[in-house]
Amino acid sequence: MKTKIKLAAGVAFVLAASAIFYACQKDSSLGSNTVIPPGKMKLSVMLTDGPVDFQKVLIDIRSIAVKVDTCQRNGDQDHDYPGCDDHHDQVYGHCEYWDTLDIRPGIYDLLSFRNGLDTLLASGFLINGKIERIKLTLGNNNSVMIDSVVHPLNLIGHFNYVFVNIRREHLDSLSSNNFQLYLDFDLCRSIFRYGGEYWLFPVLRPFSVHKFGSIEGKIRPRHSFGIVKAYNATDTAYAKPWDNDRDDDGEFKIRGLSPGTYSLFIQGKNNYKDSTINNITVTRGRETDLGKIQLHQ
Repeated sequence: MKTKIKLAAGVAFVLAASAIFYACQKDSSLGSNTVIPPGKMKLSVMLTDGPVDFQKVLIDIRSIAVKVDTCQRNGDQDHDYPGCDDHHDQVYGHCEYWDTLDIRPGIYDLLSFRNGLDTLLASGFLINGKIERIKLTLGNNNSVMIDSVVHPLNLIGHFNYVFVNIRREHLDSLSSNNFQLYLDFDLCRSIFRYGGEYWLFPVLRPFSVHKFGSIEGKIRPRHSFGIVKAYNATDTAYAKPWDNDRDDDGEFKIRGLSPGTYSLFIQGKNNYKDSTINNITVTRGRETDLGKIQLHQ
């Protein structure tokens, strides 16, 4: 019996027509200025996708704001104060600053950014300090395409934003005062169906390339596979292999994995059996290549 991939949590927006922005891997046209003004630091936010088994997931992204603590630096010890206006913010309010990044607002097909692909979502200069939190704000035009039918994707409680806590390990230092952050839009945890409608409760996983690892491979034969899941006791992430009758058909990559030992579950389709590979070692800053994986009927 096939193991079902669950879509998780939460619930109000409506579908509207709009242009769709597609971006290439490592697009660098936004925030390309590398001269950092005195007293400032630069942050670039890359968007990638932890997918679901849909044809398209169209998310309307409007803005990104960043909270910086000027009394600390990004090398200082992390803390996990919850929320945005918590006791810490009130007591140390003279240290806390919110600022927005330059962004290409628009509708992004998140399934375009999977298996190692990403896009530069936002970039800009911030006051020097410790990056503590990201606020992602969404617009009204969110939808999913399933079996060639487009469905509105409603937001729970009309909440059009999500906060993401940022730790030292989530930031790649490209040069002095120049940082890069990856945001994985975890669609398997963000979308669910209730009352005949589709709902969005955004879950984003921050990670860095240098401090997290990845698993990749190529599944055969063609059209034999569904969603792929890497998991252990503390971490779970997903991939949707390319299925396009081209040379990259069956290829997948799961990024943003904390170092450790994982199992990989592959959902079989078209009369092919599910398969699980155990004891996969993930190392920080490295790609674990499983090579060709053969499924069987």
